[in-house]
Amino acid sequence: MPAATIELRNVTAFGFLALCVFLVGCVVTPPECDSPVTPQRLTSARLTDIREDLSWSFTDTVVVIQNKDQPIPSDLIETLLGDKTTRTRIEASWQLDEKAGLLRLSSMKVDGEKIDRESVLPIKPAGHVRVNLGTRQYNLFPGGAKGP
Repeated sequence: MPAATIELRNVTAFGFLALCVFLVGCVVTPPECDSPVTPQRLTSARLTDIREDLSWSFTDTVVVIQNKDQPIPSDLIETLLGDKTTRTRIEASWQLDEKAGLLRLSSMKVDGEKIDRESVLPIKPAGHVRVNLGTRQYNLFPGGAKGP
């Protein structure tokens, strides 16, 4: 085989290897696929559980949690109130710690009765139209809150 053919093969192989190293070294940043959870995004929004009629309706300062005509699921009651009683409506003041991804509920009123308890739930985005709150996933409807 002529020497020029061997050199051309080496140059081609080296060029291909250099291209592969370059492509592997170039990290493509994927597009942002989550819309951040912010106080502005929650205010006047309604979160609806993706499997049930459970909803959280936010105003500037108050959130109302209810499950249409059914009791609020017992696992959520236990998380928020520390017991497994049957409850149908919770009103609470809310604050969002964006940096920590935590939703703080305080000054609760449960079925019309004031409860001296504070609860904190993790909250994070789950795409553009959903959020994970506690152990549940919710669709987020901007402007969907009906108020307390």
